[in-house]
Amino acid sequence: MHADRVASVSGMKTWGVALVVLLAVALGVTAYVVSRPDGDSTTDEMAERIATRISYPVRPDGNAYARSALEGDTDPEHFAVLEIVDSPTTDPQKAHAGLLFRIHHPGISRDDQPWRLWDVDPVTACYRAGFTYYGVTDGGPDRVRCPADASPITPPPAQRTGVPENYLEAFKTILAALPPTPAQDEVLAALRAKLPPVPVDEQTKLPWAEPRLDTFVKDGNVGVVAAGGGSCLNGVRLADGTVAAWYPPRVQTQPGEFGCSGESALRLHGTPPPK
Repeated sequence: MHADRVASVSGMKTWGVALVVLLAVALGVTAYVVSRPDGDSTTDEMAERIATRISYPVRPDGNAYARSALEGDTDPEHFAVLEIVDSPTTDPQKAHAGLLFRIHHPGISRDDQPWRLWDVDPVTACYRAGFTYYGVTDGGPDRVRCPADASPITPPPAQRTGVPENYLEAFKTILAALPPTPAQDEVLAALRAKLPPVPVDEQTKLPWAEPRLDTFVKDGNVGVVAAGGGSCLNGVRLADGTVAAWYPPRVQTQPGEFGCSGESALRLHGTPPPK
């Protein structure tokens, strides 16, 4: 009889401990659900798609990522950039830019889709994403709490890049007017002084970004380039007075090939590379 009572008490203690453990787990899960930032699997997938889409090609700064993210949907009710971060680094595995953005999913009503068994409530969620040279930081966008009273940010428009069309004829004129044996600095100064001003982009009302200029002089031969937006205008004035300006195929000017420099302009025109 005594043994039965002991066993009964022991069993009650075991069940009591189990009940406490289950209650603690339940409270923990409830606390996690309650404290977790707003959002659901749908907004998580939307955030992942946006971050992946804008992660390549690598962009120079946070404004460029923000402009790309806003392409196609500029209604802040649906999508908004709330914060733009730049973190300059030379480590390709570290984030050099980041965004905090907000997504709103309007939900789905059974009135619109009668075959549904239940409504999908609207939800607004915020995400923070960092971008490295290789793409989105590990783990993808992190769901975070939306800042109180945060206002959508419109990044400034980007300057158009490229080489203006009138640079080609200007190259020929400037090169032909150089003295017989100009110094390299003299050639660069002539280009900067006599090239036409860059045009103004009709859409953004901003002037084009100034093309990168480079010069090279060797044995009376002059090579010059203007580069921007993937274009590389080449020009040469050889020691015998020959003047030429042209756009080489991009396969020749890309890294690992001839490149885009005053020296490469001379090489591409047939002048032996300097010793």
